[in-house]
Amino acid sequence: MTRSISVVVPVYRSGPILPVLYERLSTVLSALTDVWEVILVDDASNDGTFDSVLELHRRDSRVKAIRFARNMGQHYATLHGLRRCMGEYVLTLDDDLQNPPEEIPRFLTRVDEGYDLVIGRIEGSKQHSLLRNLASGAVQWLIARILGKPRSLALSSYRCMSRRAARSISTYSGAQVYLPALMLGAVPTDRICNIDVPHHPRMDGHSQYTLRKLLKLSSYLVINHSSIPLRFVTAWGTFLCVASLVYAAYVVVDVLLNGSAVTGWPTLAVLVSFMSGNVLMCMGILGEYIGRLVSESARSGQSPVFEEHL
Repeated sequence: MTRSISVVVPVYRSGPILPVLYERLSTVLSALTDVWEVILVDDASNDGTFDSVLELHRRDSRVKAIRFARNMGQHYATLHGLRRCMGEYVLTLDDDLQNPPEEIPRFLTRVDEGYDLVIGRIEGSKQHSLLRNLASGAVQWLIARILGKPRSLALSSYRCMSRRAARSISTYSGAQVYLPALMLGAVPTDRICNIDVPHHPRMDGHSQYTLRKLLKLSSYLVINHSSIPLRFVTAWGTFLCVASLVYAAYVVVDVLLNGSAVTGWPTLAVLVSFMSGNVLMCMGILGEYIGRLVSESARSGQSPVFEEHL
């Protein structure tokens, strides 16, 4: 029986690279099967990138073109592609060719061995800036702490999964998408493995994945998939209450035993400012949670998809 393969590629301002990506993908996939598709999800590039996507679709109907009306982020674009794919094997990779498509057969071999999710582990250091690599390392640590990811398991955007894994992951309908959390929640860790893959420099331009975007994505992990900020607020509030009681007891004892005057207005002003700042901080954390809830409830089924050519 001929196996079918789907490749999902989130696209953002990478028009010049796409023809090369298509040529390399089509060469690899055609050598593996006659039934394959490449789903290009343009995350509202608005720089002419979608024209390149449409041109590839006209040349080869196996290239599916999807365009978002507004920028939703790489993870959301990938998730939307997973919902549209039809293959028995489903791969995801970036549009910058830093992960070579020629590694795809090795991913399929591991899935054939019984794994439902195979993730590429970058050999050596990633071809990114030092600051981004450090930030990525911090995110990996958070994932291990919050989601219970095995320390030996590395994460990247170069993945291959079985159809049932893709179907399970794509059932998520929230607005804030963080794929590692969805994957670890949908696939048992003993059905996940790594293979080592190279990481090449970008062929063109520079990465659109800024530190700001990485921090925003990390907030999805911390706020949407954990209660760490709420626990921090609870612990901090408890500490302040205990510290205030201890200080009040110290003042009372000092007055009774030594007849000292009660600390004056400067100290009071400092304490009020300190407490006000903490109240505002706690309100900000709680407000972030409320804002996320409002965002989820206000979606009303609205889709960011502007057009599709499937």
